[in-house]
Amino acid sequence: MSFTFKQFHINDEHCAMKVGTDGVLLGAWASVEKATQILDIGCGSGLIALMLAQRARQARVVGIEIDPLAAADAKANAERSPFSKNVDIVVGDALHYGGAKRFDCIVSNPPYHEEDLLPPTIQRAKARHTAGGGLTFAALLETASKLLSKTSQRATFAVVLPTLAVSRFVTLATIYGFHLCRRTDVVTRIKKPCKRVLLEFSWHQTTLFTDTLILLDDEGKRSEAYNALCVDFYL
Repeated sequence: MSFTFKQFHINDEHCAMKVGTDGVLLGAWASVEKATQILDIGCGSGLIALMLAQRARQARVVGIEIDPLAAADAKANAERSPFSKNVDIVVGDALHYGGAKRFDCIVSNPPYHEEDLLPPTIQRAKARHTAGGGLTFAALLETASKLLSKTSQRATFAVVLPTLAVSRFVTLATIYGFHLCRRTDVVTRIKKPCKRVLLEFSWHQTTLFTDTLILLDDEGKRSEAYNALCVDFYL
């Protein structure tokens, strides 16, 4: 499938995880205003990496993807975009991403399904499940803790997760030295239960900012808040 946004186009034909609302929300929400080095762990089609490159023109964005087919889509999408000179797609395992380079913004739309029944393909299992070869929460947090700059006062690590996984993830994050600084609960409609949560962490303990984002109004159209968040991306 392919998706056209205001400033770039995404082809996710070979990706196990297709373009979805989770990725768009994270790409539009994560704090990148002052970031100069950004890492997208498990970048898939490159959607989030390109969104962040559009928002932070001063930054160098690296997307790392373990699936070579998905990485090929991401590379092609990046090369066709206006941000091709600012985006690098790396094929490999984020757990073994080495070197001295550190990032002042790390984002991830990680695998979060934890049930034992895995999808029939290895590619989809890695993309969607913490088991079956995918990133576990602990492995993701350990990797982020190693690669996120400890000298930058503005360094942040942001993820999007289902509500049921939030408590465990936040608890694990504290073990790796992270402090939750920002949380947005995402609901489809008013009075509906929250199914997705956007979380942002830093190394410094600060007052936690929380809010709720309602995606659809009473008529089933995008809410004013959702439109405002994604105005630079959706056609």
